[in-house]
Amino acid sequence: MKNKILIIFLFFVSLTFFATNAEAKTLANKKSNTYDEETNHLSTYQRLLTNRYNISIDNSIKRSNKYKLVWRKHIPKTLLYLTGVEALYSPNFRTKYYYGPNSNQLFGVPYHAVEKEKVYNKLDKNSYTFYKLEKNSNIPYNAWVLDYGTIFNDGMGYSFYKKMLASIEDAKYDKNLQKCAFTAATHFVQGDTADDSFAEDYSDIIYEQINKTNYNQKIIKPDADAYSKKIFSMLSNGKISYVEYFKLMFKHQIGNINACGNRIGVYAYPPYSSLYGRVVLFYLHK
Repeated sequence: MKNKILIIFLFFVSLTFFATNAEAKTLANKKSNTYDEETNHLSTYQRLLTNRYNISIDNSIKRSNKYKLVWRKHIPKTLLYLTGVEALYSPNFRTKYYYGPNSNQLFGVPYHAVEKEKVYNKLDKNSYTFYKLEKNSNIPYNAWVLDYGTIFNDGMGYSFYKKMLASIEDAKYDKNLQKCAFTAATHFVQGDTADDSFAEDYSDIIYEQINKTNYNQKIIKPDADAYSKKIFSMLSNGKISYVEYFKLMFKHQIGNINACGNRIGVYAYPPYSSLYGRVVLFYLHK
C-alpha cells in the first residue's frame, strides 16, 4: 500500500515538473519570439532609413535612464519644419535615429507635431521640450524631436516683427509677404538659395501665394563675419535687445531694400531654434 501511494505521489510530482517546465519553455519561446519580432521590426526600419538617408540606429538603456518625463500631452496638429537636427528619438529615448550630416535631407519638408512633452535631464539638471512628429514618408516611425531643431509658422510673432521693421527707415510690415518669408525660412535653412534642392518647389509655392515673379529675399546671418559674430554675442549675453540687434545687423549686412511700397515680410528664428539670430526678409522689388 505504501509503495502504491509512493508511486502515485512520484507520478504527480513528475507531472507537475513537466507541466511547469513546459510552461517555462512556452514563456521563454514567447519572449524569444517577441524579441525577434522587435529586432526584425527595427531592422526593417534600419534598412529602410539607412538606405534612404544613410543614418544609423542606436539603442541605449543608459540614455533612456538619463531622462525623466515631466508631462506629455496631445496638441492640435501643427505644421512645423526641421532645422539643425542630427537625431530623432523614440518615445522613451532609448532609440536614437542618427542622421548626422545627412539631416539636411529633412529640411524644406513639411511635418506635423501631434504631441508635446517636457522632459528633465538628470545629468545636466535642465528641462527640455520635445515634439512628436506624425509619421509620413520621411519619418516612418514615432519620432520625437527637440524644439531646438524646429521652426513654426509664428516664429517670433507678428507684433514683434512690426517692432523690428519700425526700427529701420520706411519699412512697412506686410502680412502676406510675411507668409512668404516663412516659406523662404523653411526652405533655405542654410541661407544658401542658389543650390537648394527645393528651389523649384519653393518658387511654385511663392507664386501661388502672391502671383508675382519680382520677389527677392535677404538673409541676415549671425555668423557672416567678425562684426556680425560680435553683435550676435552681445544679443546672446543680454547686452542688447533683439530689436537693437536687428537694426545693427540690417545696417551692416543689407543697408536698404528696393521694395515696392517699402512693404516687407520678415521671419526671425525664435530663441530656442538652432538658427536663432538669423532673419529672412522677403519683398517685391521695384
